[in-house]
Amino acid sequence: MEKISTFKYPFLNLLKLILFIPLLYNCSLSAKELNIETIDIFPFGHMGPDDKVSGLIYEISNKIAQEAGFTYKNTLTPYARTIIDLKNGYCDFVIRYSNPELEKIAIPVANIIGFDSIIIANKGNQFKSQKDLHGKTIGKIRGGLFDNKIYKDKEIHKYEANDYDQLFKMLLANRFDAIIGSTIGIYSNAKKMNIPINQLSSPLILQKKYFILHFSKKNADPKIIKTLKDAINKLQSNGEFLKIEKSYELSM
Repeated sequence: MEKISTFKYPFLNLLKLILFIPLLYNCSLSAKELNIETIDIFPFGHMGPDDKVSGLIYEISNKIAQEAGFTYKNTLTPYARTIIDLKNGYCDFVIRYSNPELEKIAIPVANIIGFDSIIIANKGNQFKSQKDLHGKTIGKIRGGLFDNKIYKDKEIHKYEANDYDQLFKMLLANRFDAIIGSTIGIYSNAKKMNIPINQLSSPLILQKKYFILHFSKKNADPKIIKTLKDAINKLQSNGEFLKIEKSYELSM
């Protein structure tokens, strides 16, 4: 039988090349190391006493990268700093609440998990509406946008801090009137600091806010983003995010 020569049939070389290119691209995708940042706020991302990093969002971010087939490096980063790193391309993605500044420099890929935003005060200082907060000062995480109406209300004064520890210390010292944050953020930190729930007011429930995977516009690659989105959809349909979330809610 005559051996078919690729030199005699050059279209065979072209066919091989066409079939090989997608495989080569998929290999390059899997070889890409993602630079992930996790907000350095308990319980979303934090360093334990054994110097081991853990946290709700830290675990979810790792799970997404693993499911998508990427190698990755996940670094704890101050909340406000994540915007700078996304803008400069030092970080590929971060999972956090959105805000107007973040929308300019990152692509919102998918909603991950959501929590109610609430306002709590010391016991005896109950706030039942947004109007009750006029002329008052509330503490918030620096760079965090927990409620659009509260954010835009100029009659409510805001004080920013790096973490809930600082916010609670100032609240208990009556340095301001209330704290705004997520349910899991507020109550898990209260428990960590041994603050009895009956020492706090009932919550003023505002709106549900979602942690969103934001991908740096500077590093944007449609194939990578699609791969991440497919991984997120699979993990959500399998209930993986809910399992991780429940494990942290049990510790509240």
